[in-house]
Amino acid sequence: MKLCIIGHPVSHSLSPAIYGRFFERMGIDATYEAVDILPDEFAEEITSVAEHFDGFNVTIPFKEKIIAHVVSQVEPPLSAINCVFERRGYNTDWVGFGKPLLERSIEEPVMIIGAGGAARAVIFFLRKAGVKRIELLNRTLSRAEKIKEEFEILGRFEISVFPFESIREVASRSMSIVNASSLGMNGEETGITSKELVGKSLVYDLIYWKTPLIELSHNCGVETVLDGRDMLLHQALENLKIWGLPSGDVFEKTFWEVVR
Repeated sequence: MKLCIIGHPVSHSLSPAIYGRFFERMGIDATYEAVDILPDEFAEEITSVAEHFDGFNVTIPFKEKIIAHVVSQVEPPLSAINCVFERRGYNTDWVGFGKPLLERSIEEPVMIIGAGGAARAVIFFLRKAGVKRIELLNRTLSRAEKIKEEFEILGRFEISVFPFESIREVASRSMSIVNASSLGMNGEETGITSKELVGKSLVYDLIYWKTPLIELSHNCGVETVLDGRDMLLHQALENLKIWGLPSGDVFEKTFWEVVR
């Protein structure tokens, strides 16, 4: 079986190392590689990927673009795909994001940074989990407004949209913060300071290494601080099910060997 991950950039992905070591350990006849696709070349390159690989993962910035090229198995209004098998598209991000939160209470309002495919998965889970108030920030307001339009249920699930410049103000009145953007991937600050983080219940950064937001949250005594490694683990377990491959304890052990 030939598998890969597509995105841009994608060289930072730990997935080839994780799956590669797992396949070798289990004696599974499968390979997994990273395929970098330039955004302007996506339409032509995705055809080649679909022809040459049995399955693949999709990361930034293609989780929404991919929908037009596969048979979507995703429940609306999620409209984002991160896992493909035999030209069928699935979303395992929302399950991966939510698993670490199932035994925790999620205090509101929840502030979410970003309005791409990852943010859609986050909001999809939070709505299912019974959260009622979301504060959504993005540099491009129209993308956030589109999410509000598609996800909001008046009186039951309310989304307020703010420009990115309002991040400190919105953070100060939120109890939980989720970074579903790429901000911090290269060490960038979000603009949130220790003043806004004191007393927070949850900070969850979907980037799976230590970002300035994660470090600051630990230093400020935020009750629960999660990074993207937990999400990556649980969505990977879902990927393996879709691809018809074994998972379980061996995969989890292999995963933590690679990402720690």
